[in-house]
Amino acid sequence: MTNPPPGWEDILAPDEHILWQDRPQTGIVWSDLISPVSIMGVFFTGFSIFWVTLAASMVPAGDPVFRLFPLFGLPFIAVGLYLLVGRLFWDAYVRQRTWYTLTNRKAYIATDVLFGRSLKPFDLREMNSLALDDSAPGTVWFHSQAYTRRSFRTASGGRSGGSRRQTTVVRTGFRRIPDARRVYRLITDAREAVMA
Repeated sequence: MTNPPPGWEDILAPDEHILWQDRPQTGIVWSDLISPVSIMGVFFTGFSIFWVTLAASMVPAGDPVFRLFPLFGLPFIAVGLYLLVGRLFWDAYVRQRTWYTLTNRKAYIATDVLFGRSLKPFDLREMNSLALDDSAPGTVWFHSQAYTRRSFRTASGGRSGGSRRQTTVVRTGFRRIPDARRVYRLITDAREAVMA
């Protein structure tokens, strides 16, 4: 048995060894602009700018307290701009500070971003949505988590129209890697070995 590489001594199990390590491709993915989130960002930003402009035009001249009122719309403009393009820059920043490791037992995703470091392990036996995106660079998805939230509707006349559930699925995997097909095979082979 080989000794684990430096830094992995207290992480890997005694029978666990590294099969592959790499990092995601960096840079902004401009093609992600084509999404429903961007459309929502356009409307959110546009309405917020309209509101701030309208509120600023209604402020009485020489009244310093009311001059602050239009500034309350600035956070909404910021949210709209994030939905439109800011999320692309954040995604590029996170990928630049991400490391991937695959062992014969688990997949690890390590990040070191503004809010601190994290190391998330995903057991090969618990991977619930193994899929290959074979583009260049490609992605190997291996876990998905569904989040459900309840939103309330308003019926005509201001009455409560009840509620409905909205489900969002978040997928996790080794994103934008150069050798996705090979990593996918490594995962499927390692899974077969563990599940045998």
